[in-house]
Amino acid sequence: MGNNDRDYSTCSTGYNPRAVEHDLQIISQLTHGALYSNRKMTMQQAQEIYYRIKKENIQFQSDTGEEFLVKLYENMTDAQIQEVHRAVRRKNQRKKNRRRLIRINRGIACTVSVIVLVSSILCINWSLLMDLRTNYQTKKLQERIAKVQSASNDQVSSQISENLDSAAMVTHDGSPFSGEENLPESDQPEGGVLQKFAQLYEENPDFAGWLRIPGTKIDYPVMSRAGDNNYYLDKNFEQQHDKNGSLILDYRNDISTNGTAVGQNLIIYGHNMRTGVMFGTLKDFKEKSFCDEHKTIIFDTLYEECEYRVVAAMLSGVAYEDEDVFRYYDAIDISTEENFNVFQENVMSNAIYTTDETIAYGDTCLILSTCDNYKEDGRFVLIAKKMDK
Repeated sequence: MGNNDRDYSTCSTGYNPRAVEHDLQIISQLTHGALYSNRKMTMQQAQEIYYRIKKENIQFQSDTGEEFLVKLYENMTDAQIQEVHRAVRRKNQRKKNRRRLIRINRGIACTVSVIVLVSSILCINWSLLMDLRTNYQTKKLQERIAKVQSASNDQVSSQISENLDSAAMVTHDGSPFSGEENLPESDQPEGGVLQKFAQLYEENPDFAGWLRIPGTKIDYPVMSRAGDNNYYLDKNFEQQHDKNGSLILDYRNDISTNGTAVGQNLIIYGHNMRTGVMFGTLKDFKEKSFCDEHKTIIFDTLYEECEYRVVAAMLSGVAYEDEDVFRYYDAIDISTEENFNVFQENVMSNAIYTTDETIAYGDTCLILSTCDNYKEDGRFVLIAKKMDK
C-alpha cells in the first residue's frame, strides 16, 4: 500500500469530545453508517471516500478523524492518491473556469445593458431634439409669415390715414379727391402668390401652402414636389433630413393661380407621430365630440385663403392592386357627377361618423390622411368641404 507523501492537513490532533463527535458523524456519513474498524475497506472504497473528502474539503477535528485518514491511506496506493489529487484539481479548475465565465458573462451583460440604456436614452433624446427642431423651424416660418402680414397691415393703415387726411382736398379740376390713386397694392397681385407666402415660395418652390386646425397642434407648412409624394416623407421645409417629415399635398392636385381647381379633392398626407407633431394628433378626430369642437380647418394655398368644415371621418387602408375597394387616395377628380356620386357614397358608407355638414356636386373637398394601426397599412381619414367666402 502507499505510504509516501501523505496529506494530514485535513485533521488536527488532541482530544475534544465535541470534535470526536463531529468526526464520528462525518465518518458515518462517508461510510454510510458502517464503522470503518469493523470491516476492511477495499481500495476502491477507500479511494472514493478520500476523493469525497478532498472534493468537499472536509476537515477533521480530532485524533479519531486522523486515524480514519490513516486507514484510508493504508488502503490506497500512491497512484490512487495522486489520481484523487489530480481529479480534485481538475474539478476545482473547472469551478474556477465557470466562476470566471460567469464573471465575464455578467460583465458582458452589464456592458450590453449599459449600451442599450445609453442607446435608448440617446434615441429618446434624439427624437426629442428632432421634435424640438421641427417645432422651432415651424415657429420661425410662422413668425416670418406674421411679420409680412403685420408689415402689410401697417402699410394699409398708413395709406388709409393719408387718404383720410387728403379727403378735404380737391383735384386740379375742382373735383373731390377720392384717394384711389394711392391705395396700397392688394395682398395678392392678380394671378400671383399671396404676399404672406411670397418669401417662403421663393426659398422653396415646393411650398404649396399652410394647413392649420384651430385649437389643435396642427399648424404646419404643406409641401408638394412634382411627380413625387415620397420626397418629403423624411424632409422638412429646408429639405433637411427629418424623421417627422412634412405635410404633403398630393402632387396630382392642381393649385392654380385662380385658386383651387374646381371639381377636385385636395389630399394632404402626414405622419402619425407618437410625439404629436405633424398628424400625430389627427387621431383625436376619431371622437365625434372632439370634431364637434374643432370642425373648422384652414388650408391656405399659395394663391387662395380657404376655410373648410369637417364632413366625415373614416378608417380605410392601402389596397392591393387586385382589390375592388374604394381608394380615397385616388378620388381626386370629382368634376363629373358620376365621379362625385361614387366618392360621396363611399365616404358615407365607410364613415365612422358624419357631421351636420353635407357635400354636394360641385363642392371641393379637403382630405387629410395619416397612418393608423387598427390594421396593417391602415389609414385614418378626415374629409372636409370648402366653404363659400
